[in-house]
Amino acid sequence: MKNLDYIVVGQGIAGSLLAYQLMKADKKVMILNDETLPTSSTVAGGIFNPITGKNLDKTWLADKIFPYLRTFYTSLEKEFHANFYHETNLYRPFANEQQQRHFMRLTDEYDLGNYLKIIQPNQSDYEQVSNELGGLYTSSAGWVNVPKMLDCFRDFFKKSETYQAERVDFTELKTAENNVFYKDLAAKRIIFCEGFYSTQNPFFSWIPFNPAKGETLLADVEGYKIKEIINQGFWIIPLGEGKCRFGSTYIWDNLDWQATESGRELIASKVSKFLSLPYQITGQEAGIRPTTKDRRPFMGNHPHHNNVYIFNGLGTKGVSLAPYFAEEMLGFLETNKVLMSEANIERFYSLYSL
Repeated sequence: MKNLDYIVVGQGIAGSLLAYQLMKADKKVMILNDETLPTSSTVAGGIFNPITGKNLDKTWLADKIFPYLRTFYTSLEKEFHANFYHETNLYRPFANEQQQRHFMRLTDEYDLGNYLKIIQPNQSDYEQVSNELGGLYTSSAGWVNVPKMLDCFRDFFKKSETYQAERVDFTELKTAENNVFYKDLAAKRIIFCEGFYSTQNPFFSWIPFNPAKGETLLADVEGYKIKEIINQGFWIIPLGEGKCRFGSTYIWDNLDWQATESGRELIASKVSKFLSLPYQITGQEAGIRPTTKDRRPFMGNHPHHNNVYIFNGLGTKGVSLAPYFAEEMLGFLETNKVLMSEANIERFYSLYSL
């Protein structure tokens, strides 16, 4: 029997960052990860953006989490000798005069000057997209190459002998007052970081997920030189050397992992409205985001099993929220730090029944 402090189930963004924080705190950890299942993390666009939506909403806790994520990811790149964090910033060309007036009014009204500035029409930097009306430039935005980062984490965990490629068989999982047991593992606690698959977890299927399917396209855009993410409802992420990712769709019914012709056509039609260059689609991917009904994470312990925990529900803002909240979860687990009520699953305990 191998004695551990924690079993972490899932090696997506949430599981990887939490397991990493636990290991840095000198905790004995084992990650159990089913490599046969598709995951949203491996197809995520990985965008982080402090100002989002048609009403220029500031991302929840933006003033805290964006300085933190920059420090965290740049430090992680140095440790892993890899490059996956791209602070490219983001440009949102105005789609029409009505949107132009609306966004300019909101920029003044909400005092968003720390993050936004107005770009004048027809600047040469953006001649490869429709820019007749100018647009909004967002600083502190960018993207993380999530698959590359997760590969680095997996290598790190394997070298540390803290990783097993395995689907959890719940019939083999036993909980006791002070321990959990799984096959030849004995741990003080188990933490589920399974993304969408927590909807099928017998411990946490009662939590109100609101999962959304998303599709993205990979494309070759010959001569594409824009360095920023371009966003006009749908987005273009520059991957380098003329390669781009286009996205993305949101579907809340008929959830599966299959790319669709309708998704392909929708993304292509939307991007073609503001991209001035021809392109060739080279790939298409689909995933299911572990979004939540109140758009806040699911963190904390099970109402009946005090050594069973969840860290999940980061949704579309996973790369933004995960660094900060992985450290918050560490504090909760190790020093009894109080989780903020907006993220603590205690807010849904009334939905649980034995």
